[in-house]
Amino acid sequence: KIFSNNSPPSGVRTAGFLKSPSFQTGEYATDEEEDEVGPVLPGSDMAIEVFELPENEDMFSPSDLDTSKLSHKFKELQAAENEKVRWELEKTQLQQNIEENKERMLKLESYWIEAQTLCHTVNEHLKETQSQYQALEKKYNKAKKLIKDFQQK
Repeated sequence: KIFSNNSPPSGVRTAGFLKSPSFQTGEYATDEEEDEVGPVLPGSDMAIEVFELPENEDMFSPSDLDTSKLSHKFKELQAAENEKVRWELEKTQLQQNIEENKERMLKLESYWIEAQTLCHTVNEHLKETQSQYQALEKKYNKAKKLIKDFQQK
């Protein structure tokens, strides 16, 4: 969190990196930063970074916990890491499946367009054939009539 020249909220530890124990002096730089930044004048409005350190039971240090608790925490972390790896592998597999399905979809789309073109061509042939059939049927009926008329004479 970032705070200005005011004191930090209660319950926040400063992790011991502030040069001055007083928040009111305006000297907030660490020893390493002082050479780069220079002294800070009192009353200037400078922001500092303060880290919140939890003070609850969830915070642990190896010296405070016994081996069984550490082993349990380690197993939990391993399980979480394994779960993360499993999710990443599944994500990779799903992305690969998406790419394969896109390729299949493009191939099927090209087949669909080809089939539509073929249907259009066959439909045109059918129309031509029907037209030829109708023309031949007219000629046949005319020839049949002529034969009938000739036989009657």
